[in-house]
Amino acid sequence: MKPVISALLLACLLLEGATVAQNQISGGMKTVVFSRAQGNIYVLVWFDVEDYFAPVTDEADKRAAEIATAAGVPVTIKVVGEKARALERSGRRDVIEALARHEIGYHSDWHSRPPTIAAYLREMNWEEGAREFERREAAGARDAQRIFGKQLICFGQPGSSWGPQLYPALKKWGVQLYLDEALHIGLPDEQPFWFAGMLHVFNLRRNTIKLEFGNAADYGRTRKLFDEAYERLRERDGGLISVYYHPLEFVFRGFGDVVNFGAGANTPPDKWQAPEQRSAREIEAGYQYLRDFLSFVRSREQARFISASQALMLYPDRARQHAFTTAEIAELARRAQREITFTQFGDVSLSAAESFALLTAWAVDSAPPSRGSTIKLRSPYGPSRATSTEAGEAVVSWADFERALLDAHDFIETNDQLPSAIWLGARHVAPEDFLATLGEVIERRIESGSLPPSVHLRAGKFTAARYAAKDSAALWDWPIFPRGFRAPKLARLAQLQTWTIKPAGPPSAK
Repeated sequence: MKPVISALLLACLLLEGATVAQNQISGGMKTVVFSRAQGNIYVLVWFDVEDYFAPVTDEADKRAAEIATAAGVPVTIKVVGEKARALERSGRRDVIEALARHEIGYHSDWHSRPPTIAAYLREMNWEEGAREFERREAAGARDAQRIFGKQLICFGQPGSSWGPQLYPALKKWGVQLYLDEALHIGLPDEQPFWFAGMLHVFNLRRNTIKLEFGNAADYGRTRKLFDEAYERLRERDGGLISVYYHPLEFVFRGFGDVVNFGAGANTPPDKWQAPEQRSAREIEAGYQYLRDFLSFVRSREQARFISASQALMLYPDRARQHAFTTAEIAELARRAQREITFTQFGDVSLSAAESFALLTAWAVDSAPPSRGSTIKLRSPYGPSRATSTEAGEAVVSWADFERALLDAHDFIETNDQLPSAIWLGARHVAPEDFLATLGEVIERRIESGSLPPSVHLRAGKFTAARYAAKDSAALWDWPIFPRGFRAPKLARLAQLQTWTIKPAGPPSAK
């Protein structure tokens, strides 16, 4: 009989501060219960299964999954759509079943075959890019989900081929976590964060470990990097380490996509080649390094292996269930006048976009300001384009401002996105200036209990853009891109979407 956990026991455990998750291990459901105590260091191991050039990598994918299964380690496996189809065409049900014992994510439809994600998105605006990403990538997502028979838990881009327009499609597909490593967006603490309404284990920098198993010296460096991250997080009372590997590296000294698509090449399928293959002795040594590494991590007293779904449980968005008090609304209003970025109240964090939506909804609510907010929190996307406030009168009537307020609120409710411009009659106002102005209006309303006859427009200071990288050669440093590849429009769109960024906070703790 498969072990199960009752609803009553689950509820009791959650009330007592434990995290409970069920992972498919060895063909059955294994209930995993681990403490939410502060000080734990959570290790999320993920594999990118992407090589569809050489069937020999199928065995490496299977062996890597089986080693993790045997060790009782819940890895998260991101699969390329064409790789899933190749396994199906070749009848490798054994590989599919071995991988499906773990959680399955998506790693794009064709990975590096041109045009890659950033290449086809880089000249598109928000709306065009969102439609194009879904058009090009939906088939691979459907195939991966069908072939593995599992809901896709996460997504991660190939290489550094990232774009901000992909989130509407990911949410539509039921993807809950962004899992990868690149420099495009992130926070200074090198820990998980929320962006575009999705939890990100991304851009953890020193707390991301790329496994190297080529030889004993590589393995030694890998362990050293892990120990450094482990000790660093112990000093800050816990956190998360992201660990990844490409099983194809057990077999090859390089990557097939670099051989066939490097520097923008578009080699036709009948001429695809595989990289140099390792010797049988090296391959077996690599598998042993993986076994040893998993044992090595488990030997660390505070280390806890987790899956993608467990990461979601450890880093819930506490703001979704929070009832904001009038005092907190007033504080949000004051902060919006000083600086527009994410805001934290203890273990609750709000993005700038959420603050905009919450304050706007509160301001149009007919309830008296003495009552706390029971408004459902919305997490809209940031504006789709940058605007600046048009010159004009610094003081506007309350009637004009109220009309703009109602229009902004309706825009968010209709589009799940902040407006790029808020209209005061024939003049448009930038969202950061409108939010700073609204902050002063709300603060005065709470203090006086009445509405002002007129409103003085303020200049907002939007600072969250610093959490998106500027366009540079280093940002797009991936051997698949054509030489000199740049994407300044994507970088600017990413800055606009930093309206949605906020810390995920420490792992859930009592």
